[in-house]
Amino acid sequence: MRPIAVVSILLVATLIAPVAAAGGDGVAGPPLVRMRDGHGSDLLFRLNPRTLQQVGRPIRTFRGGSDLKISPDGSRLAFADPWSGGRRRGAGIHFVDLTGWRSMGVARVGRHAWLTLGWVSADRVVAITGEGPGRQRFIWVDANTRDVLARRAFSGWTADAIPVQGGLAVTLGPREGTGPLRILVLDPNGGMRTIAVDGIRAGAGYADRAGEVLTPAVTVDPDTGRLYVVAARGLLVAEVDLATGAVAYHSLGASASKGNVAVWWRHAEWAGDGRIAVTGDHWPRPRGALADGPIPFGVRAIDTRTWTIDTLDPRPDSMHVAGGMVLAAGTRYFDAGERSKSTGLLAFDGSGRRAWTRFPGLRVALLGSRGELGYAWVRRTRTAHVIDLAGGRTLNTIRTGRGSPHLLSPP
Repeated sequence: MRPIAVVSILLVATLIAPVAAAGGDGVAGPPLVRMRDGHGSDLLFRLNPRTLQQVGRPIRTFRGGSDLKISPDGSRLAFADPWSGGRRRGAGIHFVDLTGWRSMGVARVGRHAWLTLGWVSADRVVAITGEGPGRQRFIWVDANTRDVLARRAFSGWTADAIPVQGGLAVTLGPREGTGPLRILVLDPNGGMRTIAVDGIRAGAGYADRAGEVLTPAVTVDPDTGRLYVVAARGLLVAEVDLATGAVAYHSLGASASKGNVAVWWRHAEWAGDGRIAVTGDHWPRPRGALADGPIPFGVRAIDTRTWTIDTLDPRPDSMHVAGGMVLAAGTRYFDAGERSKSTGLLAFDGSGRRAWTRFPGLRVALLGSRGELGYAWVRRTRTAHVIDLAGGRTLNTIRTGRGSPHLLSPP
């Protein structure tokens, strides 16, 4: 499976401190970027973030790939492709200077069946290799020189990789089955240390028919540098001091609903003012020949000052934090002929109150945001909307074809 390859449009919004505009679109910061099929390779186009119209010349890149990430300062893009180099040249990472709008070249990192990426500093990326049986490696690559700086072996089921102050935090479950979570903290020079988070479980029991898949959520307070892990099952949060390795656990009250379920997944984003926004879902095990779609966790807000949790809406299973607001959407699918149910686009303000609703009852994909603008895709009309976050009004639309665009924002 090639998750980047099957996306027909890729929109990249960069949310950083203003610098000179690179695309001539009148908006400060690196450009909004769209990836399109270039017949033999993919093409990156700059877009005007208010109109979504193409600006200037494209940059040619791999056709398909396994992961794409933007540097923490929003200035660079790294696109991994394990397959394009073949057995002789091996896997590649294409680096793109977004502010200067130029290709920085391709780094070759050896033969690997799968690569994911994480930025460990503004100019260095770590390639995370290995999926299933076989060797697993972290590979440090310099974006400027495209040199491999270090390789380190590791073992585990990778749940997430998130940039943190001074490095990259990789959350791991056991190589097989589920068990206590570990956090590997990588520094820009190839160093690595481990923090055990024994109170949170993670991993995947694929070999066991009665096994489960647990993917906890991870987010970071950018002001304090503290990392928070939200358990996949139950209402428990681990607060991690990355500098000292100290871990504190906070119970949020009654446990989540229990039942005969297999897959539990959580996603969290720092929402500002001491709040963590959380969503997710879980997949019930099939009932004979029937198998309903995932059951949403809803969108909830955790207050880290009081360690309480509030449900903003029980229906969504996707969200995006933008400009102090939480955008959310979700569609519930059923077997046995029951029609799916969609929330439309929901927006909540800093106090958790509903600010506005758009496209009620329609299936919506959240594409991200840039400043005061939000982006959402409506499946029925196959249109991407540029939305004023303050009031929810559509400012512009573009037709996108059958596939949902994918908006990637830096951490």
